[in-house]
Amino acid sequence: MNKKNDPCRLHDGEARRLLAGARWRRMVALGEGRADRRAEPVEGYGSACWPELVADALREGEPAVACLNLLSGRVRQAADIRSRQLPEALAFGGDLAVIQLIGHELLSPGFDAGTFRTELVRIIAPLRERGYDVLLVDPFDLTRSPGAGQLDHEVVRARQRAQVKHSRTLALRHGALHVDLSSSGPVADAGMWDGTGRALNGRGHAVTAAAVVRALGRHLRPSSPGSSPAGKVPRP
Repeated sequence: MNKKNDPCRLHDGEARRLLAGARWRRMVALGEGRADRRAEPVEGYGSACWPELVADALREGEPAVACLNLLSGRVRQAADIRSRQLPEALAFGGDLAVIQLIGHELLSPGFDAGTFRTELVRIIAPLRERGYDVLLVDPFDLTRSPGAGQLDHEVVRARQRAQVKHSRTLALRHGALHVDLSSSGPVADAGMWDGTGRALNGRGHAVTAAAVVRALGRHLRPSSPGSSPAGKVPRP
């Protein structure tokens, strides 16, 4: 896919327009990611990871935006985000937390949906209590990932649909935002994964960042009356 013709990427000037007036100044990214913080490069997209790209988009309006990237290859379950990353995020004292939900946890034969959802609440609630606006990012269609291996795709789809529905419900309940990358379709899903089949490549990170920026932009300029002030999510 040529970057110039990629409908899933941010276009020139789009981030500045979407995020104009945003008041977020300290962003933290949580979830699974490469330990070296660089993605497998893709021609035309580079190797930047999505937290860096989102922070750069915010900096177009406010150069002083700080970003704490807690993505780690050690994270394998939602419980790891809570135990390893959440304390650092709370100590950071930020105002925007973007949580990349761990798709490959759903690929485990021993996946426990109830435990996953409980841990997710235990991540979101403390962040909201500390004044963070929270955005949940559900992963791309995992059946298109080479890392899915021999797992039954119908089982994976069912798990992912259920998780997306729950993420959306939790976001509404806790006054958070939600992005579902699995609904992006085959144009977005093609060529997202690196050689391991378990991590996003440069294009995957660029498309993720675009989806996050667009979700923040929709929040800043909602079409419905009685919306919250720019850059702040209403408290539950």
